[in-house]
Amino acid sequence: MINPQAAGYIGAALATVFFGSNYIPVKNYPTGNGFAFAWVMSIGTFCTGFIAMAISGKFIFIPWGLLGGSLWAIGNFCVIPIVKTIGLGLGMLLWGCTSLITGFFSGKFGWFGLEKQAVEHTGLNWGGFACIVVAIALFFFIKPTLKDKGPKSEYDYSPIVEDMSINYHRNNRQAEPVEEPMFFERMPAPYKYLVGLTLAVVSGVLYGVNMVPMQLWKQNNPDANSLEFVFCHFSGIFLFNTLVFILYSMFDRPPQIYPQTILPSYLSGVLWGIAQVGLMVATQNLGYTVGFPIGSSGPLIVSSLWSVLLFKEIQGKKNLIFLGASFLFLITGIVLITLSNIKSL
Repeated sequence: MINPQAAGYIGAALATVFFGSNYIPVKNYPTGNGFAFAWVMSIGTFCTGFIAMAISGKFIFIPWGLLGGSLWAIGNFCVIPIVKTIGLGLGMLLWGCTSLITGFFSGKFGWFGLEKQAVEHTGLNWGGFACIVVAIALFFFIKPTLKDKGPKSEYDYSPIVEDMSINYHRNNRQAEPVEEPMFFERMPAPYKYLVGLTLAVVSGVLYGVNMVPMQLWKQNNPDANSLEFVFCHFSGIFLFNTLVFILYSMFDRPPQIYPQTILPSYLSGVLWGIAQVGLMVATQNLGYTVGFPIGSSGPLIVSSLWSVLLFKEIQGKKNLIFLGASFLFLITGIVLITLSNIKSL
């Protein structure tokens, strides 16, 4: 049987690789306003939950798992309005830092009924946490280079976050996407900015606490397999996304569904599910003060490497300097947090 600490670090490594790569399948496919994409993605995640349950060899269903999955799903639905109102850079900075701080403090100070999670070397733990926060802040100064693909046609692909209303000509020979602003985009600038900031913080808090129900269950069942809770958690994600998609389909006819995006969305959900399983294993075995910050911050390295090496989105001397500095702080933080949990130091 694998040592719990070793299992935790393996889980953090899985989270790092797959969270950093899970959106690659849909990178160049249209996702519309995101509702259909999120629903199909949740199906892939739900299927991953079945595999985790089979590996655990035990079927259990804890209603609290539905709450944890729903909290994550609510936070995820905030992403599109955040990007539309304050941009991806500031949005990621806010929800990333808020998520990290919320999760870390929840374990460190015993919030929400969690047991306070002590480490062997408190100074190293706090130092690593501070380095990761600085690393996330440095990402805000990196300006990606996005290619202009020119006019779009029926078969052109679009970015992950896009709200398009498709109008078809009567001759049905060509479909011209006409962008229509969402309601929050029509707000006056100060209010729109405030909405974006608020949603980013709320999203980060939800990301930070979505595994609290799992941790409370683990406290009461310390000998349970780390994978036993996964199916309940993923069921909450799937059921919440299904409910939202049904309601959306009732009020927005026809819903924006792109057939060519269905399989990539499903694959994205499978990859995300593997990553979330890794983060859950890391958090269960290493706690919110070690496993959660490593598994949450490590993906920034992988996703940035994809942007530099494959998609060429991060270019220029200034951007690469900020990226290198961020990597330095990030790797230092992960090493310090890892060392803070080793007894022999």
